[in-house]
Amino acid sequence: MRNLKHSLKINSLFTALVVLLILALFLINGIGVLLSQRHHLQVDLTAGAVFEVGEETRALLRSLEQPVEIFVLSDEGGFSGSIYLEQAKRIIDQYPRFSNQVTLEYVDYLTNPGFAIAYPHLSLSHGDIIVQSGERVRHVPVASLFHYAQLPDGTVRIATSRAEEAISSAVLYVINEESVRVGVLTGNGAADVTAFGALLVSNNYQVNAISIATGQLDEFDILVLASPTIDLSGDGIRRLEDFLYNDGEYGKILFYTASAGQGEMPNLDMFLGEWGIRFSNGAVFETRPERTYNHQPYHPIAIYEANRFTNRLRDPSMPFLMPLSRPMELLFTSRDGTFLEPLLTFSETTGVRPADAGEDFTPSDAQIRGPMPAFVKSSFNVPTGEGELLQSHLIASASTHILDPIALQNTSVTNSEYLLNLLGELTGREETIQIPPTSLAGKTLGVTSAQASRLGVVLVGIIPGVILLSGIGVWLFRRFR
Repeated sequence: MRNLKHSLKINSLFTALVVLLILALFLINGIGVLLSQRHHLQVDLTAGAVFEVGEETRALLRSLEQPVEIFVLSDEGGFSGSIYLEQAKRIIDQYPRFSNQVTLEYVDYLTNPGFAIAYPHLSLSHGDIIVQSGERVRHVPVASLFHYAQLPDGTVRIATSRAEEAISSAVLYVINEESVRVGVLTGNGAADVTAFGALLVSNNYQVNAISIATGQLDEFDILVLASPTIDLSGDGIRRLEDFLYNDGEYGKILFYTASAGQGEMPNLDMFLGEWGIRFSNGAVFETRPERTYNHQPYHPIAIYEANRFTNRLRDPSMPFLMPLSRPMELLFTSRDGTFLEPLLTFSETTGVRPADAGEDFTPSDAQIRGPMPAFVKSSFNVPTGEGELLQSHLIASASTHILDPIALQNTSVTNSEYLLNLLGELTGREETIQIPPTSLAGKTLGVTSAQASRLGVVLVGIIPGVILLSGIGVWLFRRFR
């Protein structure tokens, strides 16, 4: 009888412990759900932590001293059905967790169309994001959270995510009152640099198209002239000179890019010569396949020269792509207050295919060989009596195609990061967000909402239930054996 009572006591204690364990699991799970609504409790085990905001964003959020509101025009279930949409939602949800100055609200735009009344100047769509601080507002279309690629069959797919860059840049925009003004020059057959303009806009530059012939150039801090195919008139050249002179105040930047497809332009060539730069006709090729992009000889990789820009790159070993470049040479290194600095160069194994070369041209026929400049900064310096230095800069690139999507949106090259670093330094801007695009292809396990719900049922319901039933079974077996 005594042994029976002792056995019952042990079995009762075992059952109580199993029940307490199960209750503890439910309690811990419930507390975790509550805490996760405000605190970051998840661990991202993907390569590169693609579902986590980076340290640059966290530092920005920790530094906030004013309230920032984020409105997502969708219910929380609207960001599903795609691993990229789910990644974007995970990124957005983390912003209020790293700063008590940030509030996040999902607005069901379809059932609450009155929300748009507060933003009559914006063309809003379902899924868009609004970031606001005081009177400053930034509209982030949902499409701008991603980069896209066109497949051979003509369809378009998401190539990479730039959700963190887009939202962090929007936050930075609404907390800063000033922005650099960029004018993209149009006319004279200038190339379309839409991708470059979008990159600048996402990094809080004000970008507008402006006519070379009739635009008010002095309103801008930077002008972009991308490989015009028609020579500028004498008046157009004078307008560029007046822009850089800026009534003796200087402080302006002209960003000029060339292309292998350009012809002779004597007026523009004379203007560039005054800044120590000369372009020849032809196309630069690389003979070493490992220094090309996808083994294409006319898509060479440039060599970094200026360490102060290279050292700011996240990974200086990543290349800078210079597709379809026009050969460039420097006429001098310094003269009458103008100083030239090569930033990127082509290697000694490069050469130039002349524009009039025949089909039988071979690399051994090249008359011009590397090394040769690829990307140059020419600065005109004027000292003041107060020990300061007034400067205007002309940046010259041998390739316009460094501004194409293939270069700016490519996670394997540094074009976008390098250009933003350069412009940021020359304009004195330190408040920039430079977050590389994130590719999810082949790196994550996609789980749909339905699969996640079933997984939750298994982990929260079935497994604890099995543990409970196993405990009861053990107790019954020991009780009646």
